[in-house]
Amino acid sequence: MRKSSLSLDSVPEKVIHWSAQLGLKVEAIFEPSGDETLFPNRILVKGEDTSWLAANKGAAIDAMQFLVHEAQGEREDSKLAYLDPQGTRLFRMKELKAMAAFAADKAKELGSFALSGLTPRERRWVHLTISAVPGLSTESEGIGHIKTLKVFRNA
Repeated sequence: MRKSSLSLDSVPEKVIHWSAQLGLKVEAIFEPSGDETLFPNRILVKGEDTSWLAANKGAAIDAMQFLVHEAQGEREDSKLAYLDPQGTRLFRMKELKAMAAFAADKAKELGSFALSGLTPRERRWVHLTISAVPGLSTESEGIGHIKTLKVFRNA
């Protein structure tokens, strides 16, 4: 583990500061996700300029997320802050939990089912959701950042 320099509690203030340096007016506050296992330490980023951070498939918010994690120096999910512009990531988490439940039902019925086009964070949410279902397993398939996740019955 690298030395931690940015505490979890000071992340919202740092996000506001960095955004202001970019000329953006945003607010950043801790707001529980309702599922701290999948989405811990959620920081809701909102305000008149948040759409600029969320534009282009969230490239800017992803870059800021990377900077936050680098500044925190942590690698343990439960200690890292996760940015959520206008609640879009919380919505996606809930959507993926529903997709995972559907995939679980289909895998039980058909033997396997695949969800394609998932990012690493999205795949992690599905892996964790399916891990709570007895008799099913998951694995990521493919190369690169965006992969398919296969749900299948245990042999």
